[in-house]
Amino acid sequence: MKVLLVGPRDSGKLKIANYLERTRLQPLKKVASIVYHQRTIIVPDSYLESPWMHKHVIALQQSATCGIFLQPVTAKRGSYPPNFAKVFRIPIYGVVTYHETYEEAALEQAKAQLLACGVEQIDLIIDLEKEELNPIEQLILGRGRESGKF
Repeated sequence: MKVLLVGPRDSGKLKIANYLERTRLQPLKKVASIVYHQRTIIVPDSYLESPWMHKHVIALQQSATCGIFLQPVTAKRGSYPPNFAKVFRIPIYGVVTYHETYEEAALEQAKAQLLACGVEQIDLIIDLEKEELNPIEQLILGRGRESGKF
């Protein structure tokens, strides 16, 4: 299984990739290009900021079994083009991330931004400060969406 991780700056892509790759002793480094690892493909935030790079993100689905679109509650503006998730033929999960706390209005805005980009539903709301990211793994293994929790 290979997971495509897409999100703007400070959305937690690297933290989630480190968790999925099991690299706690030797954490992955942030780089400015697409990085293929054993279990993840990390898309730099600059690829979302440049419309001419969107086609490269879409092409990455050929190498992935699913994708996670991340949206931090701290983002003030939309990060994804409208209905962007709908062009993918692999399952795309919508995940809102935060650090320790958030305001309800910011959470609602983050959810709205993910839904506007075409994700079917918000699958997780996750605190990146916690060491355990088991819900991410459960989601990609197919045990998260059925709950309809969010």
